[in-house]
Amino acid sequence: MAEGQAGLDAFDSVDIIAFKNALTDLRSAHETMDDNFSRPGAQLADKQTFTNKTGELITAYPVLVDLRRLVQLCPSNTAAALTGDDGIIPGISNTDLLHAVVGLYDVSLSEMTPDVLYATVCEKWARTIVLVRDLKETVRSLEEKKIQKTSDKDDDNETESKETKTKEEKEDGENDDIYEEEEQLTSKFADVYSDTESEEEDLEDDDDEEDFSKGINTFIKKTVERRKKRQCKPREIKEEQVGIENRIIGCVTFEKKYVRQKDRVVHLTLLSVRRRHRKFGIGKYLLQQVIDPAVVGHFDAIVVHADNAAVEFFQHFGFSDDVVLNSRWSELAEQFTNCTLMCYLPGFSGHSLLSTVKVPGFEVFELEQEFNKWKEKTVEVYQNQVSVVMRMKHEILQLKALTHKQNTLIETLLKDNEKLRKEKYAVEKEYLGYKFSTAKASSLLLERSNSDDGSEISSEDLINELQQQVDSMDLTIKKKRLESLLETNPEKNSKLMTFDDSKYVSFPPSNARNTPEPYDHMKDAAFFYDVTERFKKSMKLDPAVKSNNEVTTISKATLTEQFMEDYKNKLSTLIDSSIVVDLYYCGTLEHPERIPDILTHGFTESDFIHGEYGRGLYFSKYPSKAAHFSGVRKILLVEAGLGHIESITKQDRARKSPHPGHDSIITPGRLKPSRDCGLEESTMTQEYVVFDAKQVMPLGLITYDHHAVS
Repeated sequence: MAEGQAGLDAFDSVDIIAFKNALTDLRSAHETMDDNFSRPGAQLADKQTFTNKTGELITAYPVLVDLRRLVQLCPSNTAAALTGDDGIIPGISNTDLLHAVVGLYDVSLSEMTPDVLYATVCEKWARTIVLVRDLKETVRSLEEKKIQKTSDKDDDNETESKETKTKEEKEDGENDDIYEEEEQLTSKFADVYSDTESEEEDLEDDDDEEDFSKGINTFIKKTVERRKKRQCKPREIKEEQVGIENRIIGCVTFEKKYVRQKDRVVHLTLLSVRRRHRKFGIGKYLLQQVIDPAVVGHFDAIVVHADNAAVEFFQHFGFSDDVVLNSRWSELAEQFTNCTLMCYLPGFSGHSLLSTVKVPGFEVFELEQEFNKWKEKTVEVYQNQVSVVMRMKHEILQLKALTHKQNTLIETLLKDNEKLRKEKYAVEKEYLGYKFSTAKASSLLLERSNSDDGSEISSEDLINELQQQVDSMDLTIKKKRLESLLETNPEKNSKLMTFDDSKYVSFPPSNARNTPEPYDHMKDAAFFYDVTERFKKSMKLDPAVKSNNEVTTISKATLTEQFMEDYKNKLSTLIDSSIVVDLYYCGTLEHPERIPDILTHGFTESDFIHGEYGRGLYFSKYPSKAAHFSGVRKILLVEAGLGHIESITKQDRARKSPHPGHDSIITPGRLKPSRDCGLEESTMTQEYVVFDAKQVMPLGLITYDHHAVS
């Protein structure tokens, strides 16, 4: 208790009072906001005074209205609706208020059609702040303007009156800000919000007026009647001759939305100030109300689709047009076109600084300059990064195409070389046969013409020598070919080779058994060496492997010609037939007895695995991962046509094929990495899944041994 009392005594009485006042203001702000949004209309503040640079004064009071609810609550009594006895503004009907607000927007924002404006201001969550002048002040303003116009007509003739009118329009144009160009366009409400009392602009036909919302024709007719009555009187103007179109000086419409279900955004949809009342700070005051949490509630950002000519106006009050920043609000585009998306972000404390954005001082200017430089550099860095990535992508595609062309050229040269080698062998054999037949014929002639014993022995030796040469040419073809007919035991058809302390079992390809050329063991030696080196390097890449692995034997696959033809035909049907890679099969653990049949006839659907990512053949780029699903120290090496690969992360045991447009899938793998593992380790667990056995060609069986690192 003593410590708690000491803590309370540490606070100054002034601080405690200030803290209580802050809590009271915060509670009051919440109550005010809830009250404003629970009712269809409410006055936000007392009468406000606005002053321009010449000292002219305008007073008005702000009213927050829900036009949608006001129209829905409109009395069914037509007389009451016309007189405005139950209107949110005394003496003004709610429907007239709606038409007046839409009319002001239509005059200022001519690119937006009235039907779009009606839909915008009558949205379910839309609220509109309207600045309304006092009735008596409006009457005095109209009388002063009428007196000034009458005196001008008495002093000037009709031609001079036109020149005066032109001069006044020019002066009004100089006072216009960002909305001048749009306001000069023809509008349905041009006659309602005309700043002159002349009748130069006639109403449009009734047929066109039928396109407006309900009650628009009546509203426009009433404005015309009030204007005619004001013109009939020489100087005096009565209050009943003044309508809501004469009293509104500005309005703003906004909606509160949620972007991505988390960002609370105030969408400022419409903002307009009457042309003759601009340069009084009215637009700034309306923006202050929109960013006030007591009016709109708490928000994360205020978003506006500013007209291209109004960008500087909003930038003046702290709005940003940064493209990257505003991309998060792009879903709010809706019907807005030819606009610049801008946003206003409040400070971390949540207080509004709109009235003090242009704080004088050299430090603030330097801060603004540094911030602009930082934005430019950030955009430049982003552009450079994207440029580098795109250039790298195009370079990779170009290199891939070049590699494909080189591989095609190499394959063509190998085929031509093989063809020439066969032709050479056939010519040599034919030549030896010719020599043998010639020698045999010569020996017969010698036997007939010469009965000498020595000559007879010499001819026989010559024949035997030629026969040995022919036999030596056929020896490499016939050797081990007779045993290759026994398909039950592949090891009987193989030839044992040793290379680099490793033993290899080579199988002559089946398509070479019936050909006359000798079997080339150098190709198998190169193949075995390449497989061994890749196996060792891949094992060392896995940090989980702590032992040395050595290949003991490699049994090469002996596939039939029919299988090879089916495999080539299947590759030609793939979407991307260039994606053909060597992989390790993950699946001989359960049925190791299938290995000899796979090496001879390839895979079948009986070899498919019911894995987490579907029913198919699973492969890995790393033998250390394939070893988890293979027999003891035996791994199958295959060549797989992956084609167009689909990236899949969702597990689905019922999957039987990739999605249309893909030939295979790549998955995170059944050996799920830990959450804290790196990118390289998570990549090693990935598995490729093929759903067609004809896309895979077995290359051989790798048998290996491992021993601990000394």
